[in-house]
Amino acid sequence: MVAENHPPNKKKDEVEKAREDTEKELEENLKHGIETRPLPNFTNFSNFKFVDISSELFREYIYPNGAKLRIEFPMRLSVANNNAHRVFDMNGLSYYIQPNWLAIIWKARPGAPNFIM
Repeated sequence: MVAENHPPNKKKDEVEKAREDTEKELEENLKHGIETRPLPNFTNFSNFKFVDISSELFREYIYPNGAKLRIEFPMRLSVANNNAHRVFDMNGLSYYIQPNWLAIIWKARPGAPNFIM
């Protein structure tokens, strides 16, 4: 995803740094012997309605310029009237995805439905 008035890689670098920082924090907080991560609290004070998409292993947005935004372990999704997406992931990160993507690819967890909406 490329933001206007920013160098092309700056936005990607910021997202990657936030993801890496969150991963490091989660690893430091995990207790030995626990196989699963603690689920982050999801709090919504907006008027947006979110649906549970935790059945997805990942979702990837593909843009006209070939850029891709991949979200690992998405948990909640809100779709606005203009088709903008808001996604909350298992790392506690929130994403606002502008509606200029061409396609979305996702993979369901084993045994989970492929389509839920």
